[in-house]
Amino acid sequence: MNPLDALWEPVRIGPVQTRNRIYLPAHQVSLPPPAYGAYLAERAHGGVGLIVTHGFHVHPASARAGVSPWEPAWADAVQAFVQPSKRHGVPVFVQVTHMGASGTRRTDNIDHWGAVMAPSPLPSPVHRAMPKPMEEEDIREVIAGFAATCANVQAGGGDGVEIHGSHGYLVSNFLSPYWNRRDDAWGGDTERRARLALEIGKAVRQRCGSEFVVGIKLSLDEYLGEAGTTPRETVRVVQLLEQARLFDYVCLSHTDYHQNHKLVPPQSSGETAPLAAGAAPVRAALAGRIPLLIQGSVRSIEKAAEIVQRGQSDLVGLVRAHIADPEIVRKAQQGRAEETRRCVGANQGCWRRLGQNVSCTVNPVAGRELQFGAAVVIRPPAGARRILVIGGGPAGLKFADTAAARGHRVTLWERSGQLGGQIRKAGLLPDYASWNFLVDDLEASVRRRGVEIVLHREATAEAVAAAGADEVVVATGARWQTGGRSMFRTDRDTMVGAELPHVMDVLSALDQLPVCGRRVLIVDDNGDYLPLGLARLLAATGREVTVVTADAMLGRKLEATLDWPWLMPRVTEAGVAMRASTRVDSIAPGHAVLSSTLGGAAEALAADTVVLSMQRTSEDALYHQLSARGLPVRRIGDCVAPREVDDAVLEGFREAQAMA
Repeated sequence: MNPLDALWEPVRIGPVQTRNRIYLPAHQVSLPPPAYGAYLAERAHGGVGLIVTHGFHVHPASARAGVSPWEPAWADAVQAFVQPSKRHGVPVFVQVTHMGASGTRRTDNIDHWGAVMAPSPLPSPVHRAMPKPMEEEDIREVIAGFAATCANVQAGGGDGVEIHGSHGYLVSNFLSPYWNRRDDAWGGDTERRARLALEIGKAVRQRCGSEFVVGIKLSLDEYLGEAGTTPRETVRVVQLLEQARLFDYVCLSHTDYHQNHKLVPPQSSGETAPLAAGAAPVRAALAGRIPLLIQGSVRSIEKAAEIVQRGQSDLVGLVRAHIADPEIVRKAQQGRAEETRRCVGANQGCWRRLGQNVSCTVNPVAGRELQFGAAVVIRPPAGARRILVIGGGPAGLKFADTAAARGHRVTLWERSGQLGGQIRKAGLLPDYASWNFLVDDLEASVRRRGVEIVLHREATAEAVAAAGADEVVVATGARWQTGGRSMFRTDRDTMVGAELPHVMDVLSALDQLPVCGRRVLIVDDNGDYLPLGLARLLAATGREVTVVTADAMLGRKLEATLDWPWLMPRVTEAGVAMRASTRVDSIAPGHAVLSSTLGGAAEALAADTVVLSMQRTSEDALYHQLSARGLPVRRIGDCVAPREVDDAVLEGFREAQAMA
């Protein structure tokens, strides 16, 4: 028996039957209804069994972006984003929510500008707004808002709703002993804390009837110890909800904003399906009457199958895996799992862009399905052209892959002996190995498409001209500067002593770890993981390592991707000294002179090696040489301007699609 076979069984959820046991959980993508409908339909076309949309707000004290889902007119928007998926035979549930203590009040509409509401006056550690403790009329108004919003979902053609009771939002605030400090009919013990969830369930049932799915999403654990929601407390809540027979399924998630980094753990976390082990007691409490759904860092179809086989859940949700490859289910069903485009877990295109239009580091079509999705007939080229791509990094690989898919004959030259460019360097850093997924999957795809790959090929203007390609694409990337220019030092363009032989750029140091001396100073100007990961590698060999930045915090870019809380303790544990608000005034043999941006006297720090992780410069000489010869040439990726891998992949895709 194929170990994946159990996934392809349908599951009954109230009056609805799913196509299989894989579902797309709720996640924010910030697209208008038609584009959102196309985004969801792309995953429906790819084989997913059930879709749960992102959360829509039920009350002005939670709403944002000018959307009022509790108003009857919103049903038209529901129809626009659910019907495209339903045409593929996939049921769609709409998540409804009130953010409670974790919310912010709208400032775009002064009529809705006011206090955040929650059971008790405890602020969220993210937005830090002190809530108004809800009065009886507030609670009743919110319950009515849930019922009205759910009725609009039903009127718009949704198959059901998911009441959001997790992540530190209002329903979970009431359920949590930490957030709910009341001693009235709405708090004080488990039964009273669960009352709001039950009253919402009753109101929705009365409004929508029994032929409409009503599910509830709960936190298995808030990670606040006994002060908050624990797995034992969640089992008690589930037992109470099950006795009421109001809900058609339970979905498990976890955490609140105190431990926000656990909600969407990045690759650096090492987390995989953290809820699975604790889900079985909750499933047992449901006694088989209604199904359990779990989600959270399930990164592969194989892991989902393992969860189902172990009896830990009835359905398993994959979010980022579906953003990366909408066809992940269909490929597995057809025996093409090796063609899956894997999520690297970088959280750059998805989580970091929360509140903006969704994107994806490995899948530039994400959020652009109306233009490039499976339902769109892409105009084929006028004729197959001979295209020469120079450079086998992410931009060059993505261009070659996309152009070959469109029918062009593509040759790719790479001067090194390996495809992947600087992404391969990132994959060498501790806890960053999954960056290799991006270039491994692209390499496999271009080989399947018949792209001719030539390694160890140095591209000169003469050689390129002699190749006689119809179009040349230069994707030669960028190099690290070694002069010490800093965005934080407007008084100079170079660093005194940067030309000394014991000073090197960060990639050279990564390539030549044994060359580094016993005492290493790393100067960071970017706020990414490269200097910190290098510091961990060096510290593991017994070297004394100090990382400094003139910025007010080290690893600033890691905060937006949720890497910071996972990685920075490991950097500290490795014995790396870290100093923010610190600039390097000069470098001399055996030491560097440092000073604080906050004031005070300068000091000398002993350093046998100084590593500069500063700015980069485009490798664009070849492009300009070819352009001067009048050859048909374009450039992409860091060769245009040094940026991030998301930009390189998107640009490679976009330019290949635009080619006639």
